[in-house]
Amino acid sequence: MKLEKAFTFALLFGIVSLTSCAHYKLDPAYTGPVERPAKLLEYYSYPQQPIEAKVETLREKCRYKIRRVEFPSALNVFGTENIKVDYYVQKKCGKFPTVLALPIAGGVDFCIESFARHYASNGFNCAVMHNRPVDLADIESAEQAEDYLRQVVLDSRQVLDFLVERQEVDSDRLGCIGLSLGGIKASMVSAVDERIKCTVIGLAGGSMADIALESKEKAVRDYIGGWVEMGVSPEALRIEMSEKLVTDPVALGKYADARNLLMYIAAFDRIVPKKCGKNLRQAMGKPEAVYLFSGHFTSLLYLPYAERNSLSFFKRKFSAQQSLGASR
Repeated sequence: MKLEKAFTFALLFGIVSLTSCAHYKLDPAYTGPVERPAKLLEYYSYPQQPIEAKVETLREKCRYKIRRVEFPSALNVFGTENIKVDYYVQKKCGKFPTVLALPIAGGVDFCIESFARHYASNGFNCAVMHNRPVDLADIESAEQAEDYLRQVVLDSRQVLDFLVERQEVDSDRLGCIGLSLGGIKASMVSAVDERIKCTVIGLAGGSMADIALESKEKAVRDYIGGWVEMGVSPEALRIEMSEKLVTDPVALGKYADARNLLMYIAAFDRIVPKKCGKNLRQAMGKPEAVYLFSGHFTSLLYLPYAERNSLSFFKRKFSAQQSLGASR
């Protein structure tokens, strides 16, 4: 009996430890973002043209429909695939807050779909953007990596173009959420595009050079190892990436408004090391952050909490921004 009680206590202690977290508020010394320079806005611009999207309904729920939206990019600097989105749209009439959701490196999975379902069930539209196909082994230079990251921003901005023209979208209540690689993307898109009013960044970090050289992800380690075997030192790789990767979360972080950001950082993350998460938070002006007592993958334990907390964050920020706009 004593052994059984001890086991039960240990199990409960483990669960509580894994599902607890530490919450940090926005740095009170933060004064606002750096103004986006014209050169930056030009770099992430593209020809303006009507979006001719192919739209089909995938599934229909009680409160919302899920539609597949697909259209060509106005500018391709990496690949030629169409932009593809799973759009969770409210059935009832009106204008609703809308969130752009950016998935993990592996693509749209049950985690990002779970966020989308939670938002859509609570009166939000949610546009889950598919990743363009990319194989890390095929990236042969820092310039190619930069093209891919720049394409992410270009594609995301065009999805926003599509959304703001929809009658059911409240363009004054546009948010963005991303997980892991998607979190890195979300940090960069929110830094570039002022239409995004608030952003949730999960399990992300920077710089890209730091992540590449310090991540324990097998595919990343094998990729870096391949370069080292060819005689390229880790320090040379760091310098190359630091110089060539313009589209980098740390480099762009100062242009995002930390007052409208929420970060989730895993304290024992070996994929996007905690150091990289802290570096990104520092670069973005120390926004509100939740430290999860988990690793990258065990953060899945926090999924229900993160869904509720992120939705509450979006609602709080949208409401505050509307109140501020009404008072002006």
